[in-house]
Amino acid sequence: MFRIMYMSTATRVIPDSELEELLETSRKNNKEKNLTGLLIVKGRTFLQCLEGEKKDVEEVFNKILKDDRHTSIIDLIEEDISSRMFPTWDMGYKNLKIVEDIKSEKIRKISSLDDFDIKKEDIAEVIQEFIAYD
Repeated sequence: MFRIMYMSTATRVIPDSELEELLETSRKNNKEKNLTGLLIVKGRTFLQCLEGEKKDVEEVFNKILKDDRHTSIIDLIEEDISSRMFPTWDMGYKNLKIVEDIKSEKIRKISSLDDFDIKKEDIAEVIQEFIAYD
């Protein structure tokens, strides 16, 4: 098993309806490849985690790298894993503009910023807090 976490900036603001279509397609494709993960959106900034068999994760990530809707893609974490963080999520989704009643201090701080400012060493913890939040 393998996991990639990356951040990117959308080349334009993506309307919610387009994000929903993207998620629907991603969930369908991920289910076929037995990939799981989480997408967090804050304005034009995306933080995504993908996990599954290494060849499948890398194939999807390579498509993302070529997608002209993204720029400034930063590969934050690539790691072999023994278990998934999201065993039942074809693609979990959180939009920080609509998260309510946040208990996590880190998530509250991130959601109050104009930019999605997160340190690499905090990523796994923030992802875990999103899982607990759901």
